[in-house]
Amino acid sequence: MRLLRRGVITVRSGLPVPDERAVLRALRVPHATRITDIEERGVREAIRLALDRALGMASFEGVFRTAEALEIREDEVVTCGAPPGLLRSSALAKRFAGAREVAFLAVTLGERWDEALDELARRGEPAEAWFLDALGTFFVDRASRVVEARIASDLARAGLARSARYRPGYVGYPIEAQGALCQFVEASRIGVTANEAMSLWPRKSVTTVVAFVPREDGGALENEGDPVVTGSKSS
Repeated sequence: MRLLRRGVITVRSGLPVPDERAVLRALRVPHATRITDIEERGVREAIRLALDRALGMASFEGVFRTAEALEIREDEVVTCGAPPGLLRSSALAKRFAGAREVAFLAVTLGERWDEALDELARRGEPAEAWFLDALGTFFVDRASRVVEARIASDLARAGLARSARYRPGYVGYPIEAQGALCQFVEASRIGVTANEAMSLWPRKSVTTVVAFVPREDGGALENEGDPVVTGSKSS
């Protein structure tokens, strides 16, 4: 199986156009299902402008690799080839119980999102900038899930199913892991780096670790959903 060759794999792809309801949920407008439902004209226009701009930049790059889970300790998931301590977290160990494989990935929407946000700030367009920033966070999360689905498709041939995801900065998993994770997946291939505060650049980038467990029923497991994020953000 190509994936189990253990090398770093690069992915480049566009993103499917999201429906308006999903967009509005991402923008914290849950009471509306369509942009036309919003009463305030200025808000409608700012959302449309931000969405049009976002759709013009709706592509991503990602890198990932997988590693065999060797041992699940009380406070650490030990994997083959990963730097010592990369997955040191009691919360992570609990969430990844039973894992046979762990996938490590970094995904970015690229520098043009930073450039677009900076341009809106210079022009004094705070509403459009806020909506574009929120859409970037939404899009990069969707991009991460596209890469996860690619990995899950390959690992399904080995009888494994995705069970849980976690990110540096989530409860119990220190944001400081972000730098080592970027190095392990060679995130510099796609221009992603972590600064001294462990924030990612470009800003619309994320790192993620994903657990895969044996499929007992021959089907994919239900996704557990994302845990609460505390402290520094990774996007």
